[in-house]
Amino acid sequence: MPIFSFKGVSIDEVKEYSKKVGELSQIINVDVKEFVFWWEETEAVWNGHDKHVVMVSIDWVGRPVKQEPVTKHLMDFFAKNGTNVYVKFTEINNFMYLNGKVKG
Repeated sequence: MPIFSFKGVSIDEVKEYSKKVGELSQIINVDVKEFVFWWEETEAVWNGHDKHVVMVSIDWVGRPVKQEPVTKHLMDFFAKNGTNVYVKFTEINNFMYLNGKVKG
């Protein structure tokens, strides 16, 4: 169950990116029905200067060899006009529960 959480982008951008779930499914070999996309309305605060920053956090069962292709997929969509894109992976393995049942 890959869970993608987005900060620093609009809800419309997340909805548009979520349409690429089929591509992500092929990259990491997970059924499209297992993906979850969250949008968090936040803004980065810097010391006196503005930067456009996107932060994507991905909680999933560990797939180290898939991290780079997923990061590239995100960069291809979100890295534009000098946008800095951070991607953070967290391995949930057997530590995520959905309705009382372990996922992962």
